[in-house]
Amino acid sequence: MSSLAEMATIFLAPKDRDAVLGDLAETGASGWSALRSVLGLVVRQQMELWRAWQRWVASSVAFAGSLLLLGASFGLSVDSRHLLSGERGYGSVLCEALLMLSWAWTSGFVVGSLSGKARWVSGILCAIPCLSCVLRFQDTSLSRLCVLLFLLPGVVGAVQGVRRARLSHRTALTLAIAMTALMLVWGGMYMQNWFLFLPAWWLVAHAERSELSSDKVGA
Repeated sequence: MSSLAEMATIFLAPKDRDAVLGDLAETGASGWSALRSVLGLVVRQQMELWRAWQRWVASSVAFAGSLLLLGASFGLSVDSRHLLSGERGYGSVLCEALLMLSWAWTSGFVVGSLSGKARWVSGILCAIPCLSCVLRFQDTSLSRLCVLLFLLPGVVGAVQGVRRARLSHRTALTLAIAMTALMLVWGGMYMQNWFLFLPAWWLVAHAERSELSSDKVGA
């Protein structure tokens, strides 16, 4: 069996990987034949996986959200510098920081809960704009890592989304209302920022729908 075929099995689930490696060993397939067999199975599984709308939503949030959060992180870094020089107030910068953290967490939670086995795709779609922005960063007064402030809360949200899948309706609604209130207080009402509220309000709708379904089943 070729090493390329073995490497290609990393895209399979552990149970499928063991079965495929066993089959290839039994048949004695090697070289390009083994690689074609493995890649064919990978492609078929991925095509089946991407029939679900959840994977497309998760990928869209991962890519578009990371683009907007890069800008939010940079804006927060600039305003924090202005805070130190007395050009911005503590309240405004605090609201901005809380919003950035909540935007990142809720976006990560949605991506983690909807990605399923396509999590690696969502990860790549998030990493591409991050890497591009860091490499092209030119503001010498700030560290280029300042654009990645959203990354840690986003990853935490994604991990919790994988584990919990959804929030309770009360928690989701409280979070969404608090984020909206912070936005109004901060006054940073840019159109692109409102996109970052969609994950939070989607969590509200999803939680409400799930609880209604549970009530119907219980009845």
